[in-house]
Amino acid sequence: MPADQRAFMLESARAGWSYVTREVTRAGFVGATRNYHYLTIWDMASTLASAYSARQLGFISDAQYVQFAGTTLSSMEKLPLYDNAAFNRMYSAGTGAKVDGRGNVSKKGLGWSALDHGRLLVWLKLVAESDPTLAMRANAIVARLDMKRLVSGGYMQGEEVSGKTGKPRMYQEGRVGYEQYAAEGFALWGANVDSARDFNINGKPVTVMGQSLLTDVRGGDVMTSEPFVMMGLELGWTGNTWRRLSLAVLAAQEARFRQTGIVTMVSEDALPVAPSYFFYYLLYRDGKPFVVTTVSGAMSESFPRWVSAKAAFGYHALAPGDYTWRVLQTVKYAGSKTGWTSGVYEGTKSSTKAFNLNTAALVLESAAYLQHGCAFIVKVCPRP
Repeated sequence: MPADQRAFMLESARAGWSYVTREVTRAGFVGATRNYHYLTIWDMASTLASAYSARQLGFISDAQYVQFAGTTLSSMEKLPLYDNAAFNRMYSAGTGAKVDGRGNVSKKGLGWSALDHGRLLVWLKLVAESDPTLAMRANAIVARLDMKRLVSGGYMQGEEVSGKTGKPRMYQEGRVGYEQYAAEGFALWGANVDSARDFNINGKPVTVMGQSLLTDVRGGDVMTSEPFVMMGLELGWTGNTWRRLSLAVLAAQEARFRQTGIVTMVSEDALPVAPSYFFYYLLYRDGKPFVVTTVSGAMSESFPRWVSAKAAFGYHALAPGDYTWRVLQTVKYAGSKTGWTSGVYEGTKSSTKAFNLNTAALVLESAAYLQHGCAFIVKVCPRP
């Protein structure tokens, strides 16, 4: 990668770390967005990822890293669980209190997300292996989880509390892409998620913009850049399917640009658009290419379309080329010296103005990946 591009990645990462250090609470948590002081355990994983990457990049010393990550882990050890089984879907960033969907302290909670747990498990493993003084804490946190309830029949299980009835509902969680990434996190800790890890069981070939992708035979596809970028940076594109599919996801987006002239880089992101405030921009869902949905799966042509900053940085680190650099030059308007928003709106280069933790984390991860030379799980990278 040319020196000027590496410099851009590094300075962008500095901005991401500036955001994290400014927003972190005494509990060692960072709210999901600048104006939303609650977080999921996915966000807690991103907090750990940010500190890990900052150390790799030399922004902080080893001692500062241990102190920062140690604070986060210490708070996680004390978090009240949902039904003594798993971490609740949401907590207060300031106090670590278990909260409901409105941010009110809740004794019962909302249930849990298996996908969020999968990302956390990836980062607990990376943190445990990064420093012996943190390993015991990471192990203790994993030991709190009731894996028999989180995993069943080789798949991950989520649970949610109905807003109407207040009753819990158990369900198989994950679709092709996110499912395999999260399952890798469980597998790192010895859980049997063989069915969830396998792309072939529920994946069916589908062509999008001339690229062979996978649709999920169970319906409700959530095919986007996010899991492929995170897998590549953190654990590596292991096996032929991960690499082939990850590069096809990128190629389909470039093909849309070649056909329409619209710079395309899709992901899940926070956006300041009521009432959802969070959207999935997908390559494919239930027979339709390039659609935007809410978390609940609602789909509309009126939903905003944007170029995702975190996906752009991730793909430029993993598979740099003329197109990924073009995308980075498009999303640079989403950044400032104090942090990164989720991206820019398609066609306008106007920032979404949604400063958030997960974008900061993946910008940091992308620069750290370049510095390290390969996926984080590999301690000593092979020579190129």
